Amino acid sequence: MRVENDDQSRWRLLRRGMDLPSWSAVIKHAGQRSRLRLIILVALALFLVWEVITRSLAAYLAEASPEMAISLRSTEPTALLNLAEDRLNLDTAATEVEAVSTPARKEASDSRSEVKDNEATQHLDRAGGSPSPSPQDHPARGANSQSSAQIRAWAERALLNDPLNARAFRILGQVSQSSSDEERTEALMQAAARRSLFESVAVYWMIRKSYQDHDYAAALHYADTLMRTRPQLLQYVMPMLGKMAEMPDGSYELKQILAGNPPWRPQFFASLPASISDARTPLDILLTLKDTATPPTTVDLRSYLDFLINHGFHELAYYTWLQFLPPEQFSKAGHLLDGSFEVAPSGLPFDWVFNQGSGVTIQIAARPDQDGEHALFMEFGPGRVETFGVKQMTLLEPGNYKFRGKYKADLVSERGLEWRITCAGEPASQIGQSPAVTGSTPAWTDFEFSFAVPNADCPAQNVSLALDARSASEQFVSGSIWYDDLEIMREPIVDSRSEQ
Repeated sequence: MRVENDDQSRWRLLRRGMDLPSWSAVIKHAGQRSRLRLIILVALALFLVWEVITRSLAAYLAEASPEMAISLRSTEPTALLNLAEDRLNLDTAATEVEAVSTPARKEASDSRSEVKDNEATQHLDRAGGSPSPSPQDHPARGANSQSSAQIRAWAERALLNDPLNARAFRILGQVSQSSSDEERTEALMQAAARRSLFESVAVYWMIRKSYQDHDYAAALHYADTLMRTRPQLLQYVMPMLGKMAEMPDGSYELKQILAGNPPWRPQFFASLPASISDARTPLDILLTLKDTATPPTTVDLRSYLDFLINHGFHELAYYTWLQFLPPEQFSKAGHLLDGSFEVAPSGLPFDWVFNQGSGVTIQIAARPDQDGEHALFMEFGPGRVETFGVKQMTLLEPGNYKFRGKYKADLVSERGLEWRITCAGEPASQIGQSPAVTGSTPAWTDFEFSFAVPNADCPAQNVSLALDARSASEQFVSGSIWYDDLEIMREPIVDSRSEQ
């Protein structure tokens, strides 16, 4: 038994001795794997740190120094596109075809598209306000073939790393304009416009191309896009919009968009008169919008009326104003509108226009002696009154007239206030004036004066209230004055034969 136990003990010791080299190998192998894992983790960490640093630093330098950004990261899209755009602008300027300036690097990348918008001005000027037969004549035509290849390479590399970059499509479209591949250019510009509404060069290109193709619906769609995103570029689009407004198909599409009251509508009406050949075109659009959910505003009408008056179309201006006069005022419209001051003035030329000046307050106030009645009330000083305005334009036929009304005053003025009637556009051609009012007149007092409208050179007249001051010392006024029940009456023609 003992011999057997000894043999078993020796056998166990032998096995234990045999196993010792195996455990050592395992431990050694495990250490090697740990070191390898550590090396891999350190390498990965260094790679990630390098990626973060190069990406962030390259992105930072993309605007300030795109060349350095490219040296750090050759695929940085913004830096590539900045280099492409700078080269595109430089080549274009070098040809002296268009003057193009490069914006400061600190501006956002999408603002770079505004650089080329300056070309639209000169292009429209050369084309007489309408696009030329082909859109290939700008903006990249100055780039030579070598430069174009480099610009294209930069833009394409940027596009590979940022497939949805609208700016890259637009730059490729600009480069493509120097070739005869109009279909490719259109596809690139359309892709740029589809991916970003702020690519104004691409959107403007699509406006011109659609206009040339007589696709007025598409042209107006792109024009609406451009004017919503870049309202300051309205002046470049207006020549085309003005021509479309005078075409049956284009006018219909334009009216549909304006009926939706886009945010650029006031600026459109302000600029439209300078872009048309027929002075009645804006009236046609305004009348179409009259019965829509968003009828023309006072601002819309004022722009057109001012244009007509400044160009001597007084009758058309008066007719236009009447079309938009509220029914309750239209029935009472005479030679002078609302001489009793019962309605808040619109500020349009054939209504009362008040211009507040220093030292005076002008308002329509309730009459203290009659409930529900109103009158013109003016309060002065104390001090010097330099300028103020109370006026209305009217359209009187040649003949004799009488201006009359009521006033009451508590006014301290050396010269006083007086009503004047002059021919429009000729301030010195005064054809009538009332007696000057000053001092204290506590009770309502009637006044009147006669005047004659000449047969020539007086198509419209201005009725205005003025301070009869001839020097600075006579501009010192204090106190208050009321006016009410103003009217202009035509005096009957006296038949000299009946008097005999």
